[in-house]
Amino acid sequence: MDIIGSGKRPAVINIGLQRFCDALAAQKVRAVQLDWRPPYKGSDEIGRLLDMGDLREKIDAANEIAVSKIIDGDPVWVDVLPAGEVIEGLDDYTVLHSGPPIDYEHMVMLHRRGMVSACLFEGWAKDEREAVALIESGKLKIKSALDTNTVGAGTGIITKSVAMIVIEDRATGKRAATFPAEGEFQGGFCGWGLYSEAIAENLRVMREEWLPVMRAAVQSIGGLPIKPILAESMQMGDENHTRQTASDLLFDKKILPAIFALDEDKEKLLAAVRYIVETPRFFHCFGQGASRTALIGADGTAYSTMVTAVCGNGVEFGIKLAGLPGKWFTAPAPMMKGKYTSPSYTEKDQLPWIGDSCVVECYGMGGLAASASPIVGSLRGLALADCIALSREMRKICIASNPNFPEPNLDFEFLPCGIDAVKVLETGITPEIHGGMFNYQGGLIGAGSARVPMECFVKAMREFRRVYGG
Repeated sequence: MDIIGSGKRPAVINIGLQRFCDALAAQKVRAVQLDWRPPYKGSDEIGRLLDMGDLREKIDAANEIAVSKIIDGDPVWVDVLPAGEVIEGLDDYTVLHSGPPIDYEHMVMLHRRGMVSACLFEGWAKDEREAVALIESGKLKIKSALDTNTVGAGTGIITKSVAMIVIEDRATGKRAATFPAEGEFQGGFCGWGLYSEAIAENLRVMREEWLPVMRAAVQSIGGLPIKPILAESMQMGDENHTRQTASDLLFDKKILPAIFALDEDKEKLLAAVRYIVETPRFFHCFGQGASRTALIGADGTAYSTMVTAVCGNGVEFGIKLAGLPGKWFTAPAPMMKGKYTSPSYTEKDQLPWIGDSCVVECYGMGGLAASASPIVGSLRGLALADCIALSREMRKICIASNPNFPEPNLDFEFLPCGIDAVKVLETGITPEIHGGMFNYQGGLIGAGSARVPMECFVKAMREFRRVYGG
């Protein structure tokens, strides 16, 4: 490896994937990884936004309070209830959807279809034509799920009759509700906005037969803590956004004995058990609920720049900050990069980011926990070293490390948590978040990741400075 004609060994500055630098180092070549990225086009404005003087002390103090809701929270599964009884403001003729607020006219086809499906499912309309007329009349109220105490995974279609898993943070008393996996119709009504008589019947059976068994079981044991399952599973290969293989097994170990101990008809119990164990990624909704309770607890922390929501609706992508409750900051929804389930799919088949399940990223899972799951990294063409580098990169934009989540692939360093909008602007690093790639006609066609648009953070900090000065 001598430089031609010099007799000297090279010294290399690497810009790009960390693994190239590591490969050179393994060959005893002097190599330095340069952490560089092109400056954001509005870098002059960013400089002005970051010139905060004494305001920074208030931000730092507020962020410690906000991130403590994640670190010190105690999310517990406590109940199963109809959405109308547990979700704030979910009244008759109201439908929730994923992503930032958007009206019917500007929705992607998946969300428009979901609005129609909701009307048919609840009996507000007899057919599609009647449903569309109802929607266009303005009688149907359409809301963003993350403007309430729930999460809209996928298309996030939620109406009052859907049965919901209820998670309570026993440290704050805050409650969040998430819709459970739909068994053989995985993603069906709530996640993909689909409706058919078979899907409606499946939701009825879930609500009236399987979920009451689960409710009786969890109440018999006084609630099921979620954080220990998340912590252990992230030492077993899950990052708990794209992958829940270990957390499913840990969940089953806790809840199945409680189900078998119930004084109920054996066939009824076995039907509920089959629903749980035969449904892939069953625990995903519990991780979303745990994340949402913590972030609801942080919401409204004055002066905090911690991110409490990241999500997309297929058109726009939006974020929220703890110190600016109820306000959205949006940019065009990004496309995900990853591997498709079939070589026949291309980016032309893919919908821009849609779904709220990336609420778990704000909690410290998914992309922030990339090092925990090289299996998920491999779905995106990454090696273990890349996954480790990604978690360490995400630490640069986070408020804290979470002592609840030591990570073996980081030599048991703690995973980062609490995305800070100020640190995003300071470093030029935006969060890389995991998710499923949706076909524009519906259904999952792969797994991938995307960076949250920098424009969201710039808009958020503009409003933050307007509100708080400095």
